[in-house]
Amino acid sequence: MNDTCMTNRRRLVASIGATAVMSVAAPSLLRAQSKRTIRLAHHLPIQSEQHAAAENFARKVAGASKGAITIQILPASQMGGQREIIESVSIGTLDMGFGESGLYANYVPEFGVVALPYLYRDFDHWKKTVDGEVGASLAASLEKTANIKIVNWMVTGYRYTYLRGKPITQPGDFKGLKVRLPEAPVFVKTFAALGAIPTPIPAPEMYAALQTGVVDAMEGTAEAAYTFKIYDVTKYLSMTRHILLDGSFAISNSLFAKLTKPEQELILKAAQDAAVEQRAQHFEREKAALAKLTGEGKMQVNEPDLKPFVDALASVQNDFATASKGMDVLGRIRKL
Repeated sequence: MNDTCMTNRRRLVASIGATAVMSVAAPSLLRAQSKRTIRLAHHLPIQSEQHAAAENFARKVAGASKGAITIQILPASQMGGQREIIESVSIGTLDMGFGESGLYANYVPEFGVVALPYLYRDFDHWKKTVDGEVGASLAASLEKTANIKIVNWMVTGYRYTYLRGKPITQPGDFKGLKVRLPEAPVFVKTFAALGAIPTPIPAPEMYAALQTGVVDAMEGTAEAAYTFKIYDVTKYLSMTRHILLDGSFAISNSLFAKLTKPEQELILKAAQDAAVEQRAQHFEREKAALAKLTGEGKMQVNEPDLKPFVDALASVQNDFATASKGMDVLGRIRKL
């Protein structure tokens, strides 16, 4: 064989080898270059701390993935109220959403125990609950039952009462009042026990419900009341602090299972880091929201003695936990 033939043969072998290597490497290369968009919806205005947390989460994901994963935020009830958003996550038609324990109780009844009235001694007690074994076991049940995976725990905060007619000074003042509240069993039980008429209404509709007199009052956090401009349709803010509520970003487990291990770890870390920062900022944001609600004579505020309310709702804890098969959860929380 002459030198020319040998050279051509070597070139052919080299070409075949290079093609084989590229064929093997191509799928990995395509996976590395592919981009993914994850849609995250919530029901709150863009001025809310939950939206700020979503933006922070999106930035962290974009940075850690070097732009390969984009979190597309759909705020302000673009995908419906909170119940509709979480239902969509559960069935897999929406990637991620913002939820709360009271709502998760629609899938795992004992989840509502986490949102019982006057359950926590203080904020540290709440943190031990959601960050510990109780939070982990409830999240695992939700994942198994509803295809919803909680990726972090944020604090939504203490909830107060906003009224059109007169302030709340004692538990009996709730009797006969139509109170707007979330579409969650624990809230219904709590206000029914106070003699109120619980009226579940999605957040986007609560302003109109108060304005038209469909309800006499609503309950919620200070920031939610401010961002939804509830001060325009109510006169009184009673600081009942009846529930200290969590919040969380949740992802469809169907989607999460399709992510690569590095992608899963990236999403979890970004979500948990965003939650740490949200918690650190929460109480300053609440303080600012309360100042805005009561500033310039917008609302009259009162701080009732809470002991009568604690006493009036004491039976709700055991009754709700028993009915939801959550006495074990309640017992573990009380021991923390």
